[in-house]
Amino acid sequence: MASPFYKVRCKDCGNHQIVFSKASMVVNCQICGAVLAEPTGGKAKIKGEIVEELSHAERTT
Repeated sequence: MASPFYKVRCKDCGNHQIVFSKASMVVNCQICGAVLAEPTGGKAKIKGEIVEELSHAERTT
């Protein structure tokens, strides 16, 4: 099974952003620059609030 993507809400500004569950780089909020995810060598440490897990169909549309 493929690794999921998450819709994550920034705790600082409330922006929603799509983040890969195994991000290999630090992911910053596109609005305020806060860290949303940090790499760990496997599954990323999500710093924002996970709003939902996106299915393959939702990612391709």
